[in-house]
Amino acid sequence: MTATILERLKNESAPYHDRVEANPYASAIMNGTIGLDEYRRYLELFYGFVAPLESRAETSQAPRGAGYDLETRRKTPMLERDLIRLGLSPAQIAALPLCGELPDLSTPGKLLGCFYVIEGSTMGGQMITKKLSQSLAITPEAGLSYFNAYGPNTRIRWGEFRERLLEAADSEERCTEITDTAIETFRLLERWLAK
Repeated sequence: MTATILERLKNESAPYHDRVEANPYASAIMNGTIGLDEYRRYLELFYGFVAPLESRAETSQAPRGAGYDLETRRKTPMLERDLIRLGLSPAQIAALPLCGELPDLSTPGKLLGCFYVIEGSTMGGQMITKKLSQSLAITPEAGLSYFNAYGPNTRIRWGEFRERLLEAADSEERCTEITDTAIETFRLLERWLAK
């Protein structure tokens, strides 16, 4: 049972994952045509999704029950650093629109399903960091904090999260809860990035 949660997540969420990756910003990054203003707008959209998501997780008891260390994995400060580096003031960041349609994080399984999407993006962030470093005047230390979230420790951090998923998926019901929430998170993120 637990050995299949990673396969289920990968297989069942693949079409939704692919649609998120096909957004115009991601496409422009991959083909090297994204400009600095477009990149900043992309980060603003991620901030609008990730900041309220992490706030919702913070007010829930689910991270503790899930064994998810929100403090060491928090992405909002990285997005804020990048946006400041790209010219926004703290007041402008605070005024950015925030997504009101977020996944339910009320249980440990739902929280892990949601953060499967966020943590999984750190792996793709390595390729994005490389592409953006080639096409824009930014570096992992200056403007690429979010996509280079864990730097050289990315694979280790992703492996730790995968282990946590394997431990948590202790029943068919829990596997379904995790997978359904991952799919819902991809759907909501896709809708938000289309704004």
